[in-house]
Amino acid sequence: MKVADARLGRAVFRQCAACHTIDAGTGDRDGPNLHGVTRAQVGHNSARFGYTAALQSVGGTWRCARLDRWLANPAAFAPGTSMRFPGLRNGLDRADVIAYLYANGGGNPDCR
Repeated sequence: MKVADARLGRAVFRQCAACHTIDAGTGDRDGPNLHGVTRAQVGHNSARFGYTAALQSVGGTWRCARLDRWLANPAAFAPGTSMRFPGLRNGLDRADVIAYLYANGGGNPDCR
């Protein structure tokens, strides 16, 4: 059985790095810094980033299932979002990226 691997997620995250940073204390780019996003409310992780009303209106916090839906298809998750990334089709890639996000300021994932 395949288990999510943060090291593999780091490689997949390279696609995200065109717009996002992940190290603590680094700034936003075209997208917000994602350090600690797994403990944040949806659309509120970076105080400096201008999130769309579409994403802010989703409410709740980022957890594994929500991250999986977001990474699969951001436009379907939050219609009206400004994120242009079409999503990651491969569920194992999404699981690896989620593990990487948790490894970067997110504590212990409970993704059962």
